[in-house]
Amino acid sequence: MTFKRIDAPSIKELFLSQVEEMILSGELKPGDRLPTERELADTMGISKTIVHEGIRELARTGFLDVASRKGVYVADYTSTGNIDTLFAIIRYRGGMPDTKMLISLLNTRLYLECPAIEELASRQDPSHIKKLEELQEEVRKAISSDINTFASALFLYRKTIVSLTGNCISPLIMNAFFTASISAWANYCEYIGRQDTYEVLARTTEYIKNGDSQSAIRLFRECIEKYKSCLLHAQ
Repeated sequence: MTFKRIDAPSIKELFLSQVEEMILSGELKPGDRLPTERELADTMGISKTIVHEGIRELARTGFLDVASRKGVYVADYTSTGNIDTLFAIIRYRGGMPDTKMLISLLNTRLYLECPAIEELASRQDPSHIKKLEELQEEVRKAISSDINTFASALFLYRKTIVSLTGNCISPLIMNAFFTASISAWANYCEYIGRQDTYEVLARTTEYIKNGDSQSAIRLFRECIEKYKSCLLHAQ
């Protein structure tokens, strides 16, 4: 039996974490000017090199804007950020996105899954149908399991709809949101119920099998809109 070495966060990682938290908490707001690198190094008790490298990393992830000869400013990360920014936000929120982000995530699912449903329904490939039926059965079996197991089975079914189209990018996007998606699915089941959620999947499989993409997409949209409505009313 071999245990792996436990490494503490580096000084640079601690610097990044502190600045990210100050920005995400609102303590530092878009447009705020940061102290100079030397001032930050002296205040935080770290080297100027670490501060310099950290600022460059935070600029890369969209949190900071480095203006030559003018200074370093907090950026509007919702406009300048990227996938790493999103991961930082999700980490800050403990893996569960807030309502605004959750609704954005649901809208992203519509963009990814609706075209995939239409494509699979038009193909009516027996091997694709068999795969969806197998995953549907796994969801049914997980109804009585813990919520994370059930949510993971749901996620795999929905991701497979996208994967079966042959698009190699969309599944990666869905995987990037795995942690947030599992939290969202668990939350969804609190509103909708596990049995009703399973029945939606069963109907989706049947619609795709019969080539009825419009009914499958309409059902999917109805579920998404119902959940979004629940989230907004819960605020």
